[in-house]
Amino acid sequence: MSTEMDNLHNADGENQSKPISTSNSENESYKTEETNSNEKESQISLKDYETFSFDVLINEAKTLLSKYPVQEIREHFNQIRDAFKNKLETEEAIKKKAFLEEGGNELDFRYETSYREKFNTVYSDYKNQLAIYHKQNEKKEGDNLTERLAIIDELKALYQEPSDSSAGMFKKFRELKTRWHNAGRIPSKDAENIFKNYFFHLDNFYTYLDMNKELQTLDYAHNLEVRYSIIKRAEELINEPNVQKALNELQYLHRLWKEEAVPVQEDLREPTWQQFKELTNKIHDRKSELNERIKKEQVENLERKVEIIARINEITAKSNSKSHGDWQKSIAEVNSLRESFISLGRVSKDKNAKTWDDFKEATRAFNHVKNDFYKNLKTEQQVNLEKKLALLEIAKEHAESTDWNHSVSVIKKIQNDWKHIGHVPRKNSDKIWKEFKETCNKFFDRYKKRHEQDNEELENNYAKKVYFISEFKKITISDDKEIALKELQDYKNQWNGIGKVPADKSDISQEFNTIYNSFLSKLNLSKSELNDYEVQAFVNKVKSQGNGGNLLDEEIKKTRKVIDDLEKEINQLDNNVHFFSNADKNSPLLKDVYKQIDEKRKKLTEAEIKLKALFNVDLND
Repeated sequence: MSTEMDNLHNADGENQSKPISTSNSENESYKTEETNSNEKESQISLKDYETFSFDVLINEAKTLLSKYPVQEIREHFNQIRDAFKNKLETEEAIKKKAFLEEGGNELDFRYETSYREKFNTVYSDYKNQLAIYHKQNEKKEGDNLTERLAIIDELKALYQEPSDSSAGMFKKFRELKTRWHNAGRIPSKDAENIFKNYFFHLDNFYTYLDMNKELQTLDYAHNLEVRYSIIKRAEELINEPNVQKALNELQYLHRLWKEEAVPVQEDLREPTWQQFKELTNKIHDRKSELNERIKKEQVENLERKVEIIARINEITAKSNSKSHGDWQKSIAEVNSLRESFISLGRVSKDKNAKTWDDFKEATRAFNHVKNDFYKNLKTEQQVNLEKKLALLEIAKEHAESTDWNHSVSVIKKIQNDWKHIGHVPRKNSDKIWKEFKETCNKFFDRYKKRHEQDNEELENNYAKKVYFISEFKKITISDDKEIALKELQDYKNQWNGIGKVPADKSDISQEFNTIYNSFLSKLNLSKSELNDYEVQAFVNKVKSQGNGGNLLDEEIKKTRKVIDDLEKEINQLDNNVHFFSNADKNSPLLKDVYKQIDEKRKKLTEAEIKLKALFNVDLND
């Protein structure tokens, strides 16, 4: 007679002859968690990053970092990084070639681009978030290991020191199995030993169970109920619209069957297994449906991509007699075709490399012909002149500005933009450069003397703050914590909105903070509540201001420095501990060192939590 044991290797079945008696069962399930994690990563579509511009690559990296867990985007970031590096090298080679062709000396060539720093900032944030994830995951795995060791000890005591009734013992046994099933991953170095130990005691319990018919009956009944619930869910998965989701959940159901649905009474073993097996086969049959759909989409994508490549080649072939206007139309069309190509999904693996190479060759040929056309086109210098004249107008608009922070940023930007604009007609070059330089210098001369103009405003701000404090002392805050916090935050926002005061009168800020903190202390907030409030208050401030991104970046930098300093201080204190001998164990000095370490580790944890919260701030929310 066919048994579930016979079909174990064919359809993720069970070994019924000795319930869950092999450690491979749980180890396979444990590995499945890694598989599922990889599947999650693969479900985030990879794109043809090599075709993206610098801006698009940077935005794509930012989007991935804000939208998905950092551990699921590793492959995407690696591909984006490589694409960015290749694009930089290609761009540098093109710029260098053009520089040398114009008579430049190779030793004088410098390739500068702001994109490099922008990308490095995003990539650094990715690495920092990844480090935080690994640190949190390491702690989580340690906690899971402690939980699994506790389960093993309780399981061992359950059959070695039985003290409950059969019903009570059975209930504890089911709870232990459920806890084991739900316990997460543990460090890989401990996995083999822990799982072997668990299954050793699990086998011993089942041996004990065989000698206790009442317990065995209870176990059979519970396991049968679990089987029926699994079968019911499998029936629902047959009609699940998302085939991949159905297959992933089916894998979980098989794991659950192995761990939670064995053994059952002998006459029901084979019928329930066959029922579950038949449902499994039906769900697996849908995999071919998924594959066919993907195959069809890939064929359609290939056809469309081939059409796009052919159209680009056609545009290139007809480029000989084009005017400037015609070229602009062709460039717009090729850019549109390029975006369409990139937006299309993947094609089959055996066609992907060739299709991609053909596309690159087509766009390369078009760009080569286009560059040859514009290389000798005098209107390019005229366009550059118009760009520089536009920058000169912007400089003139800001020359008399008193909006210092904004205008400094604008002037520096247009100075940088000026450097990256190509040559202009020689007859205009010296004149326009002199006028632009003098206009910028005029603004910066005024900027250096701005403090003389600001002193009066600072004194006015100080008078306002003195009056504000006199009124602030008189307020009565609400007894409701939430309302009171909002009221206090409103007063703080008003205070910050007044502006700066003279440097020699900056102590007034300490006076305000003292009063503000006295109101906070009356609310009896816990350390955790206070930290959450301060982070949220900062987030609200960031979202309410136009330069929120700059404020957020600055706070992230400050928090990183706090983390680095705390880690260095903890390491130093840990080193100091080694200078004490065993005879110094009760030394007050040693106890004080341990106390400092504990306090700094708490602060480190708070800072890491704050940094993660800052990384998760969405300025567009």
